[in-house]
Amino acid sequence: MRQGVVMLSEDRKRYGIIPVRSVRENTGLASLERFFRRGRLNRSAEKELLGGITQRMRVKTASDELPISALSGGNQQKVMLAKWMLRDPRIMILDEPTRGVDVGAKYEIYKLIYELANEGKAILVISSELPELLAICDRIYVMGHGAIAGELQPHEFSQERVMRLAALGGTVQ
Repeated sequence: MRQGVVMLSEDRKRYGIIPVRSVRENTGLASLERFFRRGRLNRSAEKELLGGITQRMRVKTASDELPISALSGGNQQKVMLAKWMLRDPRIMILDEPTRGVDVGAKYEIYKLIYELANEGKAILVISSELPELLAICDRIYVMGHGAIAGELQPHEFSQERVMRLAALGGTVQ
């Protein structure tokens, strides 16, 4: 995190959220040092910063004090993205960023990925959903047989090319 690299895990329930903690606590977890002054929690600074980021992420919740487990999967995922955005990373690794979320939340997450990329963030998306990769990526690296089998530029994107690279490895004509 100190080097500006963060990762959104594909398994948010196991590695991303603390289910019994509030939306506020989950959002601020990776940036706690920003909320402490002279060894004390500055609640007003925390509330101001966290309220802004959850609004930007369009998190739908009745209160930031609700346990995060009370939110939908899409809103939990947006809270996890908000948590890492507070770190203002240079590089974001998003492993299966839309797994287990509904279509509306997927669209909002895609919009956020575009916004982050337009801000100059490097976004590495790891996804098993091929249409997702074809829609949001500037470049696709395909893995096959434990190694990078090829790189595709947008004009080369097709499901067939990706699948052929994954299965056969090497350059696809």
